[in-house]
Amino acid sequence: MVILGSTRIKDALEKYPQLKEVLLSLSPKFKKLNNKLIFKAVARWATFADVARIGGLSLCELLHRLNKEIGMEEELPKHAPDCIREASEKMEGGGKKPPWVENARQVVVMDVREREDFFFPEILKSLKSLEEGQVLKIINDFYPAPLVNMLKEEGYKLHYENPSFHLHILYVNYKREEKEEDWRKRKEDFEVLDVRGWRQDPFSAIIKKAHETPPGDGFRIIQYFLPTPLINMIEPLGFEVHIEKRGPLEHHVYFYRKRETKRRRKKSVSGRIPLVIQSATPVVYPIIMRLLQSRRLMDLIKIEELKIWDKTEKHLGWIINGRADISFSAVAAVAKLYQKGLDIKMKAVVVWDNFFILTRGFKARDFSELKGKTIHLPLIKAAPPYAVTVFLMKALGYNPEEFNFAFGQPFGRPDDIKNMLLRGEAEVGLLREPEASFAIFEGKGEVVESIRYADLWEKVFPGRGNLPNAGILFKGEILREYPEVSRIFLQEAEKAIKWVVENPLEASRLSYEIMGIVPQEAELFLKRVTFRYAPSEKVLDHITHYIEVLNRAGYGGKPFGELKELFVD
Repeated sequence: MVILGSTRIKDALEKYPQLKEVLLSLSPKFKKLNNKLIFKAVARWATFADVARIGGLSLCELLHRLNKEIGMEEELPKHAPDCIREASEKMEGGGKKPPWVENARQVVVMDVREREDFFFPEILKSLKSLEEGQVLKIINDFYPAPLVNMLKEEGYKLHYENPSFHLHILYVNYKREEKEEDWRKRKEDFEVLDVRGWRQDPFSAIIKKAHETPPGDGFRIIQYFLPTPLINMIEPLGFEVHIEKRGPLEHHVYFYRKRETKRRRKKSVSGRIPLVIQSATPVVYPIIMRLLQSRRLMDLIKIEELKIWDKTEKHLGWIINGRADISFSAVAAVAKLYQKGLDIKMKAVVVWDNFFILTRGFKARDFSELKGKTIHLPLIKAAPPYAVTVFLMKALGYNPEEFNFAFGQPFGRPDDIKNMLLRGEAEVGLLREPEASFAIFEGKGEVVESIRYADLWEKVFPGRGNLPNAGILFKGEILREYPEVSRIFLQEAEKAIKWVVENPLEASRLSYEIMGIVPQEAELFLKRVTFRYAPSEKVLDHITHYIEVLNRAGYGGKPFGELKELFVD
């Protein structure tokens, strides 16, 4: 990744976190960035062109310094236009004051030049309190790039002045808060996606557009038919929908992203049942994307909210507090939750054999070649990845105490381990899908799969089945109150999984954009992952065996006999 003037700080720091210290050392103006809240806001909203502006630095010198730090300086000349476009460019609106500034009834002044604290919330509060005819004047000693970017995205009118090197003035106009019911008056101004002539399936591109649309804005789709599954997918993202049929083969669908969404009670909406669906990881994205195209299912349910987590504990929190109706969850995790008396039931297992030891710079044939290395593991020590690793080591004649294990703080995040392998900060890591495939793809031969736990499992327990990694979990009330919904959801999930397995190329095209990866990366993941639908009651021997193995390895669960009702009626 070459760092350019247009690169957002957030994107660069996710890949190269060491650049934060480099930035802090470049200019005295950056001392405020030691405040975590300020740094977080700047990183999210500012580009490196903005950084150069703030610090009074040459953009070209800044880019050379940063790219040198990450070993990409030789690649920078290929992108010379970004390098030589210096930070003297002004934001649009400079020069003569616009009428809304000149004719303002009152100018409210906020001078933040001496402020060391995080003053963004105070600015936003001041903007919300403005009345028609009032303007907020913000005075700073550097160009407020993050604030400018944020306010532009929020739709505010801005005017910027730079009277001297140390004096930067930003005027922000009062903005009338548009009522949600008024958006249809300007719906013809929305961006139009006419997909009638598209040769490729527009589903992924439209979902991506929905994710990119800010609150208070919208877009329009023109299609030959009414795209009901697509509408059902986009509505849970906080959109209102308006449909116009202008001819037998011409449907206009307007999507408006609301500024707030409120959770409704469990009741039928136009004959459809509102549900909250979540997953602990992105591994099931292709399955969910296919489910969303099921007319049979989408005519029956309305997805109130769809959440794919990157933090396991938040996913579990939604199960504990009853917020999630249907979850794609780890078998071991829900077995522990069930012990807390939760009203839940796992009806099917869908993901199997999901553990891989990856190595960088060498390929290990077995555990013995990992001695002396540090093995980075996801989650915490009292979690299945470590428990399964320890069990397999002992079963194969190794002493786990002779190996070095490392966990992140407070949790080992799979994405962090993947990035450590890619940056060369780790030689060995245990990853599940999809992160394992992402690491192999992005590693370009440097990061390889060394040990597949499914192979070791079969070696230790010949013919005893695979590792039942994750399944479909229902809240008890959904099964009781909407048995038909639950039955059809499971049937359509089985069909979706079969389609994904049989059509990895099409499935990758359907899901790569929403997963934030390239098609080839998604295709590799879908060729490596083990998706197989199995009703829980039919694979009880696999589940029983897996939980007993975890318990013997010190996972700390109850005997399977006390958990059986979690998996069977």
